[in-house]
Amino acid sequence: MPLTVVGLASYPVKSMLGMDHERLVFDTRGAVGDRLWAVRHADGKLGSGKNSRRFRRIPGLLEYRAAYDDDGIPVVTAPDGTTLRPGDPRIPELLGEGTELAREGEVGHQDAAGVSLVGTASLRALGELLGDADPVDVRRLRKNIVVETDEPWIEESWVGGEITFGAAGTGDPLRLRVGKRIKRCVMTTQAQLELPADSRVLKTLTADRDMCVGVYAEVVTPAPLALGATVVAR
Repeated sequence: MPLTVVGLASYPVKSMLGMDHERLVFDTRGAVGDRLWAVRHADGKLGSGKNSRRFRRIPGLLEYRAAYDDDGIPVVTAPDGTTLRPGDPRIPELLGEGTELAREGEVGHQDAAGVSLVGTASLRALGELLGDADPVDVRRLRKNIVVETDEPWIEESWVGGEITFGAAGTGDPLRLRVGKRIKRCVMTTQAQLELPADSRVLKTLTADRDMCVGVYAEVVTPAPLALGATVVAR
């Protein structure tokens, strides 16, 4: 069975819901516009679903959705339908005192690499580990690229190598260098719009998968990628 791209997504604001795409452009940074913005506190910490040296937890952040308008400005839609743009004075009222929507500066917003990828067979296998009849919902994992696969965890075998997709235009096809497995965190368990909280996800990954699902990659040859493209070399 050919390995075919069946999902493309980007997330304009880190730790918020994002956008599904039929065609997504990748540059040397990753998916264009992905995690380019974040909720930033006055002390520089970024809004997230967890607390750490770099992040500060903002409850309910995954119930906000972000998309770019025609001018490339992120528009955030709150659970009650309120829309926010950078500089809106209501942002601290909704997301915490001293917060703002901030564009990436010298310190990047991405966690460990520019692109994240998972195979559908891995989603099905994780669903089985959870004891469910259905695959785990990929929205919990927030991947840029979902590839239709028939072998669970096969994407992990690509670590250390490169993968090339069928061209989406007249130029060179997208080529990625796969770096490492993705270690997951509490974000996978949290409620989203249309998804309830589910603590089983991280517990199961911790017990059976060394907390990992999917892989990180860096862009070697920038190019657009479209749904239906196949992995032509790996």
